[in-house]
Parts: sequence; C-alpha cells; structure tokens
Amino acid sequence: MDSRARFLADFEPEDLAPEGPGWQQRKSAQTRAGILEAAIDCLALHGYARTTTQMIAETAGVSRGAMLHHYPTKSDLIRSIIAYSFYKRSLMMVEGVKRISESSRVEEFSGIKILWDSFSTRDFKAYLELNIASRTDAEVREVFIPQARRFGQAWREEGGELFPEWADFPERLSLANDLVEAIMEGLALNVEVWEGPDRIDRMIEFLKQVVAKIFTGEFDSAPGNGQASPKRRATARKPA
Repeated sequence: MDSRARFLADFEPEDLAPEGPGWQQRKSAQTRAGILEAAIDCLALHGYARTTTQMIAETAGVSRGAMLHHYPTKSDLIRSIIAYSFYKRSLMMVEGVKRISESSRVEEFSGIKILWDSFSTRDFKAYLELNIASRTDAEVREVFIPQARRFGQAWREEGGELFPEWADFPERLSLANDLVEAIMEGLALNVEVWEGPDRIDRMIEFLKQVVAKIFTGEFDSAPGNGQASPKRRATARKPA
C-alpha cells in the first residue's frame, strides 16, 4: 500500500463499507453515503447552525424513519459527518497531488495551487463550518478536535512520501505545511469579502515564493523555537 492509499485508508469512514456481502448491505452503505453527501451540501449551503436532521433527510431523499434507522441519535450523525468530512478532505488532497507532474510540483510548487483549489470546494466549506462550530459546540468539539489533530499528524507523517523532494527536510515541510494551511484557511474565510480573484491569486503566488525559501533553507537560521531575535535580545537588556 503506497502513502496515498494508506493516508486515505486511515480516514475512510466505517459508514461507507457494507456490513456484509449481500445486496441489502450494499444498499444500506449507499444510503448512508447519500445521507453524508447531503449533510455536506447542507453545511456548505446553509451553515452548521441552520442545518437540521430533517433538512439533511430531505436533501438526501430519504424518510425520517430511514434516517433514524441509520443514525438513531444526533450524536451518531454528527460523529459520522465529521469523519466523512475529514475523509473527503483527505481524498481531495491526495487526488490533487496525483494530478500534478513531478517537475511542476518541484520547480513551480504547483501543489500550493492544487491545494487552494481543494480549499475552494463545497467539501471544504462544510469542513470549515464544522471547524468553526467546534469552538462553541461541545458535541462537535468532542469529536472534531481529536480528529483534526489525527489528520494533521497523518498528513505530516505521509508528507515526505507524497512530496518526496521534502523527505530529507521534515522540519521545513512541517513549517511549510503549517504556513500554507493557516493562510489558506484565512483566504477561504475572506474569499467573498475580497470580491474577486486578484488578491487571492496574488497571495497564492506570494505563498509559493515563501515556501520556496523554506524549501531551500533560507529560513533555517531565522529566530524560532522560542529564541528571541538579536534585536529583541538587545532591547531586553536595556534597563527599565
């Protein structure tokens, strides 16, 4: 199993796997997948606060009874939606990396643009709704935060294989990954506020330049890990 398949397998929800070999089990798995896709649609279009179980059932085209059969409680549904959201995110990222050539990835850092494309989808909008909800909703937070940490850890562990040019520089890759994720989540929140693609395109190009400098080690000697810069240390020595 290669790194891409391993990464996806780590986050494939149990809901998508038939509980047995028969036709009925396959149909049930398809129904659950349809419900989860409907949940992603509702979150992306209406936001977490306005998304209800009834709305998801209507969007999926299933009865209230069928919904309760597969997800007896709201907690069951939330847990499955969060797991499915992370699976969709991992699928988008892995499929995006597969689409770019090695030369484009290494020389042009085109993986950044591909990653931004995944941040512009309805799947990521749904993920963002869950992320924001996890700040104030204890039920979402209980599931989302551990899953997010596990996702980040898995992405860092597989990053050297998905991006082999970084394999010898895990610390640089970790820094680049944190920077890219932080900036892109900010861009995703402001995409409508900024009114048009020009500012976003400019930020993506700037981000490529910064990541290129991280890759070449230009920032390796920069102050970090809690160390103050020479200027700040000098300032700190001045008497009060």
